[in-house]
Amino acid sequence: MQLEEIVKEFEKCPFLHHLGLEVLCFEEGNVQIKLSMRTDLLNTNGTLHGGVYASVLDFVQSMHLRSVTKTRCVTASSTVHYTAPVTAGAIIATAEILSRGHKTAFVEGTIKDEQGKLVAKGTGTFKLLRSADEEAER
Repeated sequence: MQLEEIVKEFEKCPFLHHLGLEVLCFEEGNVQIKLSMRTDLLNTNGTLHGGVYASVLDFVQSMHLRSVTKTRCVTASSTVHYTAPVTAGAIIATAEILSRGHKTAFVEGTIKDEQGKLVAKGTGTFKLLRSADEEAER
């Protein structure tokens, strides 16, 4: 797949729109997404719900991985570390590949608030869904 095709797929993703994610940058090896706070994303404490952090990390990790590998992937496992609450403003998420094989990759994502303070960090293990043509080239 070409980078432009991957971007278009994410731009069509209903869940991305439901959350209100904005793609700030989508280049090979450089993906940044932004989420502006909304009251419907808050938990009973008035802070951003933990499931939103997890979803944002999953999105940025998979988007980053796909920007590099140009192949589809699925999440095999995910961890999230919540470091600070967010009550207003926006968050920015980025990711980097920590290790990658032919069939799996291990990716780390970070979320910071508008002041650059780390609010969440997580890792994900992803299965790369290689096409039959890609497997035959091996």
